[in-house]
Amino acid sequence: MRLSVFLFFLALYLATTAGHIYTVDSYLNYNVTKSIATRGAIDIPKFMMTVEGRNGRQYSKLGIGQSLVALPLYWIGSLIEFTAPGGRVFRAYGDRINVPSKSGTIVAKAQDLIKLNDLDGARVFFTMLTCAFLTAFAALVFWSLLRRFGLSRRGALWGTCLLGFATPFWIYSRDFFAEPLFAACLLASLYMVIDLGKSGYEKPALLAGLASSLGILARISFIPICLIFAGYLAVSAGDIKVGSRKAAWYGVGCLPGLIIQGVLDLVRFGDLFQTGYHTAFDKGFSVPLFKGLWWNLASPYRSIFIYAPAVILFAFGFRELLRKRRAEAWLLVAIIVYVFMVYSGWWAWHGGWCWGPRFLLPAIPLLLLPGLVAARTRPRLIALAAGLGAVGFVVNLAGVLINYTAPYDYWIQIGKLDWAENDIQQFSPVAVHLKALTATSPRLYDLWFIQAWRFAGWRMLWPGVGLAAVALLAAHQILRPASKG
Repeated sequence: MRLSVFLFFLALYLATTAGHIYTVDSYLNYNVTKSIATRGAIDIPKFMMTVEGRNGRQYSKLGIGQSLVALPLYWIGSLIEFTAPGGRVFRAYGDRINVPSKSGTIVAKAQDLIKLNDLDGARVFFTMLTCAFLTAFAALVFWSLLRRFGLSRRGALWGTCLLGFATPFWIYSRDFFAEPLFAACLLASLYMVIDLGKSGYEKPALLAGLASSLGILARISFIPICLIFAGYLAVSAGDIKVGSRKAAWYGVGCLPGLIIQGVLDLVRFGDLFQTGYHTAFDKGFSVPLFKGLWWNLASPYRSIFIYAPAVILFAFGFRELLRKRRAEAWLLVAIIVYVFMVYSGWWAWHGGWCWGPRFLLPAIPLLLLPGLVAARTRPRLIALAAGLGAVGFVVNLAGVLINYTAPYDYWIQIGKLDWAENDIQQFSPVAVHLKALTATSPRLYDLWFIQAWRFAGWRMLWPGVGLAAVALLAAHQILRPASKG
């Protein structure tokens, strides 16, 4: 059953993938993957936002976890590139959109800062599929959480579809940011920690710690979440000695991530506590907290309620969850509050050129969970969830079909934005995307299957049909009535 859930989401994410690099962070992650695979090293060529380390070498400041988990798919791409070098189908790219304006239609181009060798084609394409697998895994864990909280298989599937296709999870299944890995590690740790909280088992907490170790390697901001999980294990067991042993086993599981991160910092910068976020480019936690919170909650640029409107369900389900499962409810609140506070104060609170509240992505499933659980017995809440899901689907479909870097070029062309992104919180990417949908030919939509059609024609039909068949068979397996035997 769980394999069917994973395959259902994976097939749909692969069918709607983009297959190319969008922005600088993704390019840095890709270059680290390439360097590890080809040279067994972690330094990379100098590029925008690389950081100079020991012996003058250039490094990415980003966590190494994303680059490590991408290695198998990079090797698959390398094998295909070796067999058929320079395949044009793997370099298909929708590079422009049309946006209506008062002065006429403006042709906006997607960002072109990133220059790739022709022979990177298949390697880039397959490496970019990494987040499709990670997001499908996160969807599987979320489905399992909903089942753990009492939803039926059908109800859990619809709830997970709300997460997977009516929030930015869909867009980030196509990209190469580390947030899907962060979210997958968070959900996996949460699933195991909740299971262990009131059980008599202790050593399985080690597995939860190992999942959190990978989260640390995705982003060092995962470390405080480890402390939250350890605290939950210590107090939820009802016996302080048992709880302390669980927390200790969990801490042992977290050690590999902490040790590897520390060694990486020593190798790169010669300092155990120097992570790469010490350049003049990064301004630290320089945004006033309440201003950053307001922007993440209410700005047209990054409001979580615009890009994931279903998170409103949290307000309708939290009280019930608090009444029935107090410890778990406060665990969710602690993690959500931490994620909002740490990233709302960061100088790049908006996450740079991306889609929606990228840094808040790991908190979205936690915000959805209480409302979806409460909807089991509240038909009006089900109707509200469906309505919010429909709005979220339309918003995020616009992000899937229109390359999200092109609106920035549109704003620059009309003189509303400079490279310093001044007053960026005043703009609405969603509005630009919705306008561009009707003015842009579907041939320019940012779907790999559409772009690859130019080079492969009807041959592109077969992988599409195959993915659709996998999704339908998986959905049938999930939704069919359970056998009574």
